[in-house]
Amino acid sequence: MNRLAYLDALRGIAALLVVFTHLFVPVVGHVWVFDNLIDPGKLGVLWFFMISGVVIPYSLKPVADGAQRFLISRFMRLYPAYWLSLLLFVVMLKLSGATLPSWPQIVANLTMVQAALGFDDVVGLYWTLFIELVFYALCLALFLAGKLYDLVFRARCSLAFLLLGLAMAAVREVTERKLPVALPLALSLMFFGSVWRQWLLAEHSPTLTRQLKRLLIAFAVLLPPTLIMAYNKDMGTGETWGRYCFTYAVAISSFLLLTRSVRLDHPALVWLGAVSYSLYLLHPSMGMLSELLLGKTGASALVIALCATLLTLGAAHLCFRYIEHPFIQLGKRLNNRKAKTQPISV
Repeated sequence: MNRLAYLDALRGIAALLVVFTHLFVPVVGHVWVFDNLIDPGKLGVLWFFMISGVVIPYSLKPVADGAQRFLISRFMRLYPAYWLSLLLFVVMLKLSGATLPSWPQIVANLTMVQAALGFDDVVGLYWTLFIELVFYALCLALFLAGKLYDLVFRARCSLAFLLLGLAMAAVREVTERKLPVALPLALSLMFFGSVWRQWLLAEHSPTLTRQLKRLLIAFAVLLPPTLIMAYNKDMGTGETWGRYCFTYAVAISSFLLLTRSVRLDHPALVWLGAVSYSLYLLHPSMGMLSELLLGKTGASALVIALCATLLTLGAAHLCFRYIEHPFIQLGKRLNNRKAKTQPISV
């Protein structure tokens, strides 16, 4: 089994937490735990960000065409399944009689950087993918600058984005403008994940230990005021600063625990990790499909949510088998073919 199988398992659990939040939390209604203490979906998303930090920087190989290989593999990994999810969601909107997004918005969403183009996400969860692309771009820039493998520099990047989040939160507090504080905080966690990876690989140098301690102290000291200032006023998405603080604390501490001491690697969880991207992308469409199939039958909301979950698992399996995996393999073949055609330097 892959020695990092526990990361796949954690990714699978993270996807399930997001699915649970979107499909089941609305069914149970207002529960104090979810309203005021913890956001399971955000917990899963924060895990996703830290896992990306563990994985993505090290997928940039120090070879002559490393940047091109990275771009090809990431494009093949992300976009085909993403485009399918966009198509399915628009189709489900049409079938359900809901208002369709405009064509310019749909076209902008094809890029995955619609936020930078001034368009709303067609599917609400796409905001996380934009952050992933920003992290990819930063990693690529650091790679080209020769700084990606510099442990201290990556730790400083994590701290710098944390401080940027604090500054943006202060401005948000004063101006009451909805600044995207989640973006620098996510990038901070991603760079932290890249530093944490070296600890996972048992490279316990004094420098590494010192950087990790500094970052953990910085999170403990700076995250609470950042989250309090950013989310003490609800700007339309149910922000509650106490729930944010607790969720971030649980996310970071549980991530350290589940990647260091309690490593889950059950085959079912590893499989969920393999299909987690499709699981994440497709569950909103499957939720709408389940409502279309059962909404007029008198089925309870819980039954509809359970049906949506089963449809999501099935759709994720099919998407991974017939979309994700073939395109991932195509990316590998393209990279291998390119490597074979390059002249050998003497």
